[in-house]
Amino acid sequence: MPSLPLILPTLLGAMPIAAMTVGGGSALFYVILLFCLFRCLTRDGGLRATLCVLKDYRVVIGAMAVPLCAIALSQIAHGSLHGPSLERGLRISLGFPIMLGALLSIPSARLRNAYWGIAAAGWAAAGIVFWLALPAWNRPATPQYNAVGYGNLTLLWLFITLYGLGWTLLRRPRLEKYFKTITVVWVFAGFILTQTRTGWMAIPLFLFVGMWLFGHMRRPLRAFGLLVAGVAVLVALGATNDALRNRVQQGVHELRECHGANATADTSVCIRLQLWRASLEMIEAEPAFGLGSPARFAPELQARVASGVVSPFVAKDFGEPHNDMLHMLSSYGIAGGLALILLYAAPACFFLRRLTMANAPEIRVAAAMGTAVSVGFAIFGLTELMFRSMQNVSLYVTLLAWLIALCHENRRERA
Repeated sequence: MPSLPLILPTLLGAMPIAAMTVGGGSALFYVILLFCLFRCLTRDGGLRATLCVLKDYRVVIGAMAVPLCAIALSQIAHGSLHGPSLERGLRISLGFPIMLGALLSIPSARLRNAYWGIAAAGWAAAGIVFWLALPAWNRPATPQYNAVGYGNLTLLWLFITLYGLGWTLLRRPRLEKYFKTITVVWVFAGFILTQTRTGWMAIPLFLFVGMWLFGHMRRPLRAFGLLVAGVAVLVALGATNDALRNRVQQGVHELRECHGANATADTSVCIRLQLWRASLEMIEAEPAFGLGSPARFAPELQARVASGVVSPFVAKDFGEPHNDMLHMLSSYGIAGGLALILLYAAPACFFLRRLTMANAPEIRVAAAMGTAVSVGFAIFGLTELMFRSMQNVSLYVTLLAWLIALCHENRRERA
């Protein structure tokens, strides 16, 4: 199909927009996957050419195959079948190489245009946050995700847009640069209004990647000073929001109070600590294969009310540990934890190698974006279950395939 090099970047750009607005990311993922499979079979050289080019990515593809293996192994050990878990594994382990094989056959100049979908997702997310927060500046009840997950993804779009200053995609580069800069400012304002505390932990890393991308790492002392100054400026801007500042102070207070007689207090921070304690007990009870599926987590919480590990409120209203690593370990055991580490680390290592100054500038921009995606999800997953929904699993896999394809060394000549 000759139009696929135009259709696929458009669909890729629609993924983040759908994630922040109307949803439907799972259905869109399967549409993209179907087109990618068709592309793999019908490109010049057919399936053989696709398999040949994928050999260069066998380490990353192998790492992405581990989640499906871990899930299947856990379910076999328990003699159970949990369809949603297997579907998650299939989206990662089979969806990723199919997408990557197809996207590697598309000229990078066209593939980079999916970037505009991320910028549009940032504009939409910030606009929705402002609409929901005004006029009382309340914390918004965001669509698709809770405010934490929504704020985390909004921050990710912000920095991908920022790194995109290294690309020139339009015929009027100065106007393009102004638009991207305004987008960054607008999206950062929206992120502040989500009052999300987790995202702030990732900002130093995102700034570090940006400094590496734009060449500020050649003088380490100067780079460190710029990093500290950048973090200080952003924190100062965030502190201008009274609600966010109060939430940070409240979080510190709740952390100090959550022990002894108050260990099961139903506060934001203490709820997370209760969930983490209960998850560790589940992991200790079944370290090899975990519970077999996330569906067993809620009953296990209920069983720990009597022993005072969790409060009745937590056992009733929370069915996951608010931490991606504890979720994988408790659900699928040691292999599940290893699978998640590889899901983050294998792409991150790939992108970091492409971020070196020896590579072409357009490749380094894609590498910076990919580093932000893989490491950003790892940081966000410390206090929030980022892979809670199929939509986020699909979004993560799609972004990785897109950005790894743009990091291919030989694509500069093919653009």
